[in-house]
Amino acid sequence: MLASMFGAALLALTPAAVQVQTPAAQTGHGGAVYFAGEPEGIGDPNPYYENGVYSIFYLKNEGRHPWWMSQTSDLAAWSKPIEAVKVGEQGSPDFWTGSGSVIADPAGGYRLFYTGHDPKGVPTEVTMVARATSLTGPWIKDPQATFAGKPTYDQRDFRDPFVIWNPQAKAYWMVLTSRQKFDAVIALYTSPDLVKWTAAPPLYSERSPLNLEVPDLFSEGDDWFIVFSDQREEFRLVRYLTAPKSDGKYEYGRFNGLDGRAFYAGRTAGTGRERLLFGWVAHKELHKDSRDLVWGGDLVAHAVRRAGPGVLAVSLPDAVAGQFTSQRAIISSTQEQIGPANEALLARANITVKPGDRFGVSFDAGKGGKSILEMDTAKGEAAFLYRGQGANAPRVAFPRTADGRYVIDLVIDAKLGLGVLYINRFRALSFRYYGVDKSNLTLFADGGFSQLTGSVMVRGARKQGEGGSPP
Repeated sequence: MLASMFGAALLALTPAAVQVQTPAAQTGHGGAVYFAGEPEGIGDPNPYYENGVYSIFYLKNEGRHPWWMSQTSDLAAWSKPIEAVKVGEQGSPDFWTGSGSVIADPAGGYRLFYTGHDPKGVPTEVTMVARATSLTGPWIKDPQATFAGKPTYDQRDFRDPFVIWNPQAKAYWMVLTSRQKFDAVIALYTSPDLVKWTAAPPLYSERSPLNLEVPDLFSEGDDWFIVFSDQREEFRLVRYLTAPKSDGKYEYGRFNGLDGRAFYAGRTAGTGRERLLFGWVAHKELHKDSRDLVWGGDLVAHAVRRAGPGVLAVSLPDAVAGQFTSQRAIISSTQEQIGPANEALLARANITVKPGDRFGVSFDAGKGGKSILEMDTAKGEAAFLYRGQGANAPRVAFPRTADGRYVIDLVIDAKLGLGVLYINRFRALSFRYYGVDKSNLTLFADGGFSQLTGSVMVRGARKQGEGGSPP
């Protein structure tokens, strides 16, 4: 996905494993909970997991979006970002570069599939390839491997190639964002060898003027899942489809929005308990809380798992929770204060309210006004309301409980100016709030809490040589 399109509207299962190599220069988190290696945040992440290391290839949030990369094994310490794929010269099919994926090549090394975008070109978008013997490069472009969507798919919207080895089909599969006339589709190509690709009917289509972006395809348990980012304003969420077999039929899953509108371009890497969903939490215009969300933001990861037949759930990753080792406060029915958010913190609470009541967290910034993170158990919807403003607020639907019991995990990254709420280890609500570090946080319930227990955790001082080292 490209920035110019946002306003207009890896895991790779491979038959071979190649040793991960990492850069020598490395950086820590510098006080941030999440990746802070890019001052302006990132564009779309394209993660790849191997041997305990997540290699996050991403579109740099500047210029024409060249590909950069950083690696981590614990989500706390990251290797120094390096450039992976440069943008092309004017007139080349990759004058701009867009999202894609990385896969180990059974013949040796790796292949990186990416979107080439030339606004004046015909076709406008193509799939392109770069190759390397190491994840850290150098990546050498292979112009002979370039192909377009015509005649099966659209010439203008043909992007975000995601490649896996499909053991059911005994072939490599590539899914892409594209169109067929009036339909938005998850396009499909197949290959025996990562070299020759053949167009197939789309895995999924629906009538829509805008697209189903950055698709991701994987299996867990007895189900297959497509995760994608919906470009339509009324559905601007990371959503999922599910099917019992890789070739479908794909249908929307239960509570198909995994997070709210502030989290976008989500793609996964890892398997089972190690599968993470990486996306960006959008910045706002001029970095002002009162302005609208823009393209690109800060990298955030959710743990994602199959929670039942055809059901995906997201929750707080163990690696993020593990950053918080010192208890700052106890939460109880007589102590509803979380306290100042002038440092990174994790608030975890077990809550019981009267079914149908509203509860949440207030952010009191004094003269800066009061904002609210609310969970409406009558609607089954969570929202972050900056100074009470509901228009364009991040929202996510969650299952209401019959007994009014909820478990919440709230991560605040004071340095980056964002937060992530997890509800019953099932749904997430990410939100941008630059002024969070000047806020005092308090739990509230309109009808009072029947039960309230929990704790506020912060980072403890690390001993020399203890954890947190990059891969």
